Amino acid sequence: MNLAPKGEQRVRNDPRPSTMSRRMYLARSLVLAGICGVLLAQVECTSNRPPAGSGVTLHTLRFDAFEFQYYLFAPASSEKAQALPLLFLVHGSGGNGFDFLKLWQEFARQKQIVLLAPTFSLGEDLEKRVPELFPAFVEDAKTKCRNLDPRRIYLFGYSGGGYAAFDAATLDSTYFAAASVLAGIITPDYDWIIARARRKTPIAMFMGDHDQFFSLAQAQQTRDVLLAHGFPLHYVEISQQHYNYGANFAWVQQDSWTFMREYALP
Repeated sequence: MNLAPKGEQRVRNDPRPSTMSRRMYLARSLVLAGICGVLLAQVECTSNRPPAGSGVTLHTLRFDAFEFQYYLFAPASSEKAQALPLLFLVHGSGGNGFDFLKLWQEFARQKQIVLLAPTFSLGEDLEKRVPELFPAFVEDAKTKCRNLDPRRIYLFGYSGGGYAAFDAATLDSTYFAAASVLAGIITPDYDWIIARARRKTPIAMFMGDHDQFFSLAQAQQTRDVLLAHGFPLHYVEISQQHYNYGANFAWVQQDSWTFMREYALP
């Protein structure tokens, strides 16, 4: 697998501007990502209802005047009293919670991780609700899976979902222990979320050097502002990698988890 060493920086010539508003990005990604999202090239689009025996359950969260569907996977454990970590998954534009959860299910089964994967309409309206909405999902999941470890609640966001993951990692910094973002950035118009963090949430970032949506310069700008504010950061540039991360996704999963699992809330 051809991955850039963690300390190596590659900046290719790129005619794109170094900034892109979230509204512009989301509109563009909905066109290009398609109904399932490019990451899911290895997973066929499916019905929103999980099949019997899959270990995945479908739930509804009522929040304010809205209803959100989310999927929950709890691995069978030989130690029923063991408190398990939870990974909150935020899919990309055009994706859905169930297909994104399926990408993680076998890994989570092996590592004994509970998965929570809502289906969202990504955009500014969602981002405004993140600080209250994301903890509400976890609190609701606790009523279905009673052996969650509240000190080990983690985030993984992909692409457009990375925006919301960064929001939660900063604005809910005392709730989520660590976060990982694949193919996502903090746009300069949202840099203010970093200063609002009450805790320096450890964050892992992964970006392909041929990503069609974001340049390395944009990713490095996010890296630099996080480091300047004292956030523990694991930053990886993936060589010869475009927006379809399917071939490298298993590696990203393992590296993300290896980083995040070292952190727990006080």
